[in-house]
Amino acid sequence: MGEGTVPEVTEFFQDLGISFKDIIETVGGSLKLGVKFENFAEEDFFHPFGKTDEDAAALEYIMKNDFIPSNIEDWNDISFHFNVGNLAPFLDKRFERFDNLTITRKTVESVAEVDCDWFIDCTGFKRAFVNKYYQDNILSIDDNVPNNAAYVFRTDIPDNKRTTYTTCIGMDYGWIWNIPLKDQIGIGYVHDSKYDVKEDFIRYIRRTLNIEPDPKQIRKVNMVTGRNKHHYKSLGKKHLVSIGLSSSFIEPMEATGLYLTVFGIKQLDELMHGNITGDAYDNMINREFDTIVDFIVAHYKFSHHNNEYWNSYKNTHISLYKENNIFPRRSWNYILRKNKPLLSIEKMLKLRHGKPYKEWLNEKYT
Repeated sequence: MGEGTVPEVTEFFQDLGISFKDIIETVGGSLKLGVKFENFAEEDFFHPFGKTDEDAAALEYIMKNDFIPSNIEDWNDISFHFNVGNLAPFLDKRFERFDNLTITRKTVESVAEVDCDWFIDCTGFKRAFVNKYYQDNILSIDDNVPNNAAYVFRTDIPDNKRTTYTTCIGMDYGWIWNIPLKDQIGIGYVHDSKYDVKEDFIRYIRRTLNIEPDPKQIRKVNMVTGRNKHHYKSLGKKHLVSIGLSSSFIEPMEATGLYLTVFGIKQLDELMHGNITGDAYDNMINREFDTIVDFIVAHYKFSHHNNEYWNSYKNTHISLYKENNIFPRRSWNYILRKNKPLLSIEKMLKLRHGKPYKEWLNEKYT
């Protein structure tokens, strides 16, 4: 369901030789410099990427003013949106370049059916393998993040929706994402399924895109939030590891799903080479997940909304300013609207020589 990423995912793709050009031209994606939040607070605010305060301030300025530097793809710490329907076929084709990789597709019901040393459980929300070996292995986060469903819709993108950021709009019973792709826009309403929001979602599409959506094109995606307590299991000569949705999922806010997958793969590399133990692997995955949960909950906890849905977050206990690989202290300041970095006049003037995103996109990726 997600079509957004964070810079660490971009770096992972680039390590595989996959460039912004590949994502935009072949996958139908677009640039992503950060996130804009509307109707979460009294005033709209941005959460930009950026490895430094100056980078973040520059990216916020670019998103606000739509001046795109010609060398934007060379900047550190930016990311992309992608068309989820195109990504899997693209990766299948790309994997043909790896001479040490053989792909065989078949259905298996047990680890014993596959002759291997390492078995990676990528069965999504089913979590079909790792949890066979542990009792009570799921740690639910329903009390902290009750969202468990999303209505999703995609259509041709109007020019006024071409942005270099994901837009998140606070609604009565959740929030709506707007993800601008190269030729389409993806929209989704994340919510707690005990609230019926479908008609509200349809009204939003009518009002925002000035179209009458076909109800058959609106899909409901159910989500299973929470994480495993153990993601690794030693089976003698075999090792079983869960990664991706079979390991953990929070919700689409801030696009952490693919990040946690990439983080798991990188830690798996350390585990396979004996640099960390299985217990250390579990602890690292759990710590990263739990830190992100607090950051996500803060978006709701400190909102200006006042109804049953939003107020359910108000008394949720979180640890403020917990940092991890993707959300430093600066990220907290952006979402809490405190002490954000400022851009120098000199840098601001340089950025104003850029082109509007639509013009930049059309010239470079016609």
